[in-house]
Amino acid sequence: MRTLLFSLLLALPLAAFAAPMTNDDVIKMVKGGLGEATVIQAIDAAEAGFDTSPDGLVKLKQGGVSDNVIQRIIARKDAAPGAAPAAAAASVCLDCGTITSIREIAKKGEASGVGAVAGGVLGGVLGRQLGGSSHRTAGTVVGAAGGAVAGHMIEKKARSGKTFEIRVRFDDGRSKTFTQDTHPSWKTGDRVRVEDGQLRAQ
Repeated sequence: MRTLLFSLLLALPLAAFAAPMTNDDVIKMVKGGLGEATVIQAIDAAEAGFDTSPDGLVKLKQGGVSDNVIQRIIARKDAAPGAAPAAAAASVCLDCGTITSIREIAKKGEASGVGAVAGGVLGGVLGRQLGGSSHRTAGTVVGAAGGAVAGHMIEKKARSGKTFEIRVRFDDGRSKTFTQDTHPSWKTGDRVRVEDGQLRAQ
């Protein structure tokens, strides 16, 4: 009798002894840095033991779980283990991610030479007038040199400013840095998606 019982236990799949996946398991995976696609695959492969009550869903959201994952949990709650609902699978966004950092960088101005030329011409005219009839050549040279330097510096100052580096971790685990000259309207932790190479709110 004991031999028969032992044989039956060995014949059972190991998955039968695995505990159902819970909301806390999903939160643990998200906080551990796993991408959205990976978390969804784990949900699809596990036995569902999720709490989809209003309190349970709020706890998931507060734990950093994305809406796509929460929707998959709701779809999986009553499904058989290993089943992947087609509608939920279609909702996975490969161009979506989370902002992990925003860095402000001072951008040095670069002169094109236009300012120096314009400043040199203007300085030369002023120097010629101030130099008088006997020192017009010297005044022109000095004025042109001073005007060129001043024009160069003014142009560099006008072209200087700030740029912003936005680091995004995508749901499939990839990371990419985006740059823009205007102050971003997002903050670290916000969800975004990429459309035509630009970040948009998800």
